[in-house]
Amino acid sequence: MQVGSKLLRGVGVAAVFTLLAAVALPGAAADRTVPLTCTRGDEGQSYRMLVTMPASQPVGSTFAIRIAGARIGPISHFGLRYIHNMAADFTVPPGTTYVEGSARIVAATGSANVRAGARATHDARGIHMRLPAHVENDGSYTPPTVEFQVRAVGPAGSVASLGFLGTSVDASAVIVGSVHTACTPRPRPYTIGTTRIVAATP
Repeated sequence: MQVGSKLLRGVGVAAVFTLLAAVALPGAAADRTVPLTCTRGDEGQSYRMLVTMPASQPVGSTFAIRIAGARIGPISHFGLRYIHNMAADFTVPPGTTYVEGSARIVAATGSANVRAGARATHDARGIHMRLPAHVENDGSYTPPTVEFQVRAVGPAGSVASLGFLGTSVDASAVIVGSVHTACTPRPRPYTIGTTRIVAATP
């Protein structure tokens, strides 16, 4: 199953989350489909991403990583009221350091029904996107674009690998109330993009 509109049977909603990026950044966009293990729902779920990051960067340089969203839905399930608190988590690539304050939601991206309250944050665990807005039963949405910057600090010849940690979603359903579903890849983190660190130009 490709994550994007598949729903849980019985008590809730599967992690219906697809990330898709195609942005004007250095390097080619890498299309990745990550197999997931979820706390609820059918087996064989997956999470598709198209991540753009440069193929190589010199030691000491700063570069951007951008992940954008594609339309998801319609999302429907018997007894479902709405989903909310959609989330996705990523690592800061080893061999780089996060540029403080750079994590952001790119303006005017994603669908209007999930823009309110959307945020991208950083902590010791990595980069986090959170979409608190409600998407009603039979609705669709497009996640906004997340961008952050890192500085290449690893030795020349090393590879900085961007990792995907997982995704989650909450559902409000008739009778059973609130249901949380979390999905994680194996291995975790799952590499979804790389940048080779090269020697700085004299």
